[in-house]
Parts: sequence; structure tokens; C-alpha cells
Amino acid sequence: LNDEFIASARLDNLLSCFCALKAFIEASPKQPTLIVFNDHEEVGSQSISGAAGPFLEAVLRRLYPGIQDFERMIHQSLLMSADNAHAIHPNYQAKHDPQHGPSINKGPAIKINDNQRYASTDLSCAELIALAQKHELPYQRFVNRSDLGCGSTIGPISSTRLGIPTLDIGLPTFAMHSIRETGGAHDVQPMIDLMRAWFNRG
Repeated sequence: LNDEFIASARLDNLLSCFCALKAFIEASPKQPTLIVFNDHEEVGSQSISGAAGPFLEAVLRRLYPGIQDFERMIHQSLLMSADNAHAIHPNYQAKHDPQHGPSINKGPAIKINDNQRYASTDLSCAELIALAQKHELPYQRFVNRSDLGCGSTIGPISSTRLGIPTLDIGLPTFAMHSIRETGGAHDVQPMIDLMRAWFNRG
């Protein structure tokens, strides 16, 4: 009615891919930057083309073939893992901690989990929050209820494999994995802007 929602199949995770690609095209990074879209995230990433496979590390080692250059690049890098977040659904509000549930159309959600189901660190969170404040962009924090199971992303897999500090972030979504997922129309541009700022930092 108010053009506030996007309803479609596979918003998780084509929406993040769209935002990342658009931000990448618009960015003018001061340092080498790349984006990677992995297969098989929803079934565990255990494949040649999944995040647990060798593809990303192999590409980086070809770009930085010297051991010292590769190690220097790793220690100067930050990784953003973008995957939709479960928004507080009006019919299932009890599934969220009331202090930490993301709302649709209030900005991208930084995803935090002490059991490392998300890979966000103090460093990566501080980097994003500083960028959001500098560019006056909205953001939220999402912490899963501690007594409920928590899904994961490619963030912990990639950061463990490569040793790069990582931020997990996502756009709040209703009915994730259903045939009609619902996201916020007003969250897309802030996500693109945040990603572009992330690429341009340095």
C-alpha cells in the first residue's frame, strides 16, 4: 500500500548480492577490492564452489603469489559477509530478544553471536559503525536469543579459512526461506551506501 515492502522468492540472498554488486560498481576504492558470490550457502557451503571450498583463497593467492605479500594483504584486509537477517515478525515477536531484534525499514542489521555463528568482531563492528555515523546512514544490531538455535553464514567459514576479521550484516526479512520472503524497500539504498563506504575506506 505504501511501497514499503519487497516481496519475492529468494530475497535471501539475492538481495545482498544485488546491493554488493551495485555498491562495487559505484565505488572508487583506494585499495584493491573484490566481491565473491558463493554457491551452496543454504546447505552448509561444503562444496568446491561453496565458502568452505578453495576458490576465494586460490584467487587471492594468484593475486598475491609471494608469501610475504599474501600475509600482508590478509592482515590489512576486512571482510564483509552479507546475508539477510530475521526481522521481528509481528506474529512471532517472542522469537526475538526485545532489545536486539531488527525491524524492517530501519536499516541494515549488524549480526552478532558469541558462539561464532556470525563472525562479527569488535574491530569490524566499530569500522562499520564509524562509517555509518560518518555518512549518516541507519544501522541496527541483531543478537539472537541465547536460548534458541542460531543459523550461520559464510562469514565464520571465510574468516576461519583466511584469517581476515569479518563483519556479518544483513537486511531484515520476514518469512526467510519461504516462497515469498518480505524485505524493506527503504533498507536497500542504505545497504548499498554502507557497502560502498566500506569499499571506499582506506
